[in-house]
Amino acid sequence: MAQISSPTMCCSMEPFPYYPVDNSFLSLLASAAPLDPFEQQICDLLLSDSMAPQPWASPLSKAASEASFATDNESVDEATTPIRLTRHRAVLCVLPGCSRRARHREFCNAHRSYQVCRVSNCSNDAQDSDYCLSHGGGKCCRVKGCSNAAQSQGLCKAHGGGARCKFIGCEKSSQGGGLCRAHGGGKRCSEMGCNKGVQRGNKCATHGGCRTCTVGGCKRSDRGGGYCDIHRKERECHVDGCKRLSHTLGMCKPHLRMVRHRNE
Repeated sequence: MAQISSPTMCCSMEPFPYYPVDNSFLSLLASAAPLDPFEQQICDLLLSDSMAPQPWASPLSKAASEASFATDNESVDEATTPIRLTRHRAVLCVLPGCSRRARHREFCNAHRSYQVCRVSNCSNDAQDSDYCLSHGGGKCCRVKGCSNAAQSQGLCKAHGGGARCKFIGCEKSSQGGGLCRAHGGGKRCSEMGCNKGVQRGNKCATHGGCRTCTVGGCKRSDRGGGYCDIHRKERECHVDGCKRLSHTLGMCKPHLRMVRHRNE
């Protein structure tokens, strides 16, 4: 049976936090008679009911409540928090020196058909075939019997292809600045008063711009390709009547291009 503490003990107790001390309640406790067995049983039942866990306080319901609360908070955050757009870095064309954005796999629109020449150790671009211009690639001039590479409209420079001189009445090929050499196109000799075209070192052939034969000990002038007239004969194209230097398979570039186009 519970014993009621004495008034002196009740008065000496510290007040409950956040609750004011009620003197009338303390006097009631001091004058109250002890509980009989029936009253004690009723009090025990009431206390046991008040301490029993509620349905919402079960572990499963508590977890569900917390999950629902978290979901509600997330929905509120999504509605109130501004959307941040992530800026992805543009993927550039893989071709060295190109800063355009890649559009087709790893290449930009300008280099979507990029292909390297199939000749070993050659890194030049393939032109309209598996080969670069140096190894016979590209289209031939459409003029019958011409093996030069087409520049524009299916024609080589000799037959009207490529940029032309802007001087009225001149049909020669442009060498620079929209003009041919005769009308001031291309670089001029750096010697004062000389208007000849540059050959080497910003000088014309007359003023020391000419090159000498690359064969050791030969002092003759270079006639094209780094060789003089004598040493060129050993390296000429194998096609009868052609005086060009051979480049690949014993043929010059134009004849190599013609042969490969026939095979295609």
